[in-house]
Amino acid sequence: MIKPSNLTHFCNDHDNKYFAVFNVGDKIAKNFEVPYETTYLFDSVQINDQIIFTGGGMSATKTKREQFFTTAIKVVIEMEEGDFKPTKLAEMNVPRANHTLAALNHELLYVVGGWNSDGEIAACEEYVISKNQWTVCASLNEAKMWTTVCPVNGRYLYAFGGSAKLKPKELGTIECLDTNDKTAKKWTKIVLSAGADIWPCCFFMGGIQIEENSVILFGGLQNESKLDSSFYFNPGMKTITKGPSLMKKDAFYRSKPGINGNEVVIVGSTEGDLHIYDIVNKSCTSGKKLESHVEGHLELRPVCDTQVGNLLICINCGLNDSAINSIPLPTRGFGVLGLSL
Repeated sequence: MIKPSNLTHFCNDHDNKYFAVFNVGDKIAKNFEVPYETTYLFDSVQINDQIIFTGGGMSATKTKREQFFTTAIKVVIEMEEGDFKPTKLAEMNVPRANHTLAALNHELLYVVGGWNSDGEIAACEEYVISKNQWTVCASLNEAKMWTTVCPVNGRYLYAFGGSAKLKPKELGTIECLDTNDKTAKKWTKIVLSAGADIWPCCFFMGGIQIEENSVILFGGLQNESKLDSSFYFNPGMKTITKGPSLMKKDAFYRSKPGINGNEVVIVGSTEGDLHIYDIVNKSCTSGKKLESHVEGHLELRPVCDTQVGNLLICINCGLNDSAINSIPLPTRGFGVLGLSL
């Protein structure tokens, strides 16, 4: 299993004025100004301590809300300068918002599900970082958005729950994609051998792999109510078992946890509450609510591999249509071809 780093970022796509660095050790957030405007309902994923990818979304202008984007952008964070450098990448094949981005082995990105003017989306795409190329890959069995996607053992992607309607219809399905199988047309539906009776239909769950055969999932929304439950999913046995309760009911709107030592750390998506899960003691505690300019819907993103630092990088990295055209395209010696992974 590739051990996730404790260096992560979270975003606020409803505000375009800042990004911040949050240290999970001393729980202090530092804010930086951002000169760009965001798209709305984009998603992002971080692959190391400097590189963030963001993609999709819809127009942040209310009069253009039906305009969906295929734009993908690489952001290089310059921590010492308190700045970041965006580069426009190849465009996705399907415009979408409310989708999920996941990264695998520093090499691949996947965009899963979402929503656009045609409704919910089952189509998924794979992005090869070294080639700057998007390819349509196996589709979900069920069109959905707001699904929780967890990479497992550097090979598999698991999609948990989600919603089938903008006026939420919660789903309890679990699907799996073997990324080594390039001939697959569909993800595989997972039939639980145990735990189906306790597994909720919900969306906005947090989730991350914590052991070779264990993924923890927690919180979420069900019938417009936040949840405080957590569950362990065993991908080998295909079982769900009950985990400890969160200290406070919460949902994780496109938020994903980072790992700090033996702690899984995640920020609640509405009020900024800090949730901490102890991997060794299998217990949940809470930390101090974030007190900074980071307000509203937060997105906490994990780095996939390297163990570096104690920082959560908080960055507003979606760009709207007025800013996209000013971003340089990748050149032969730079952009996605020049990543140090």
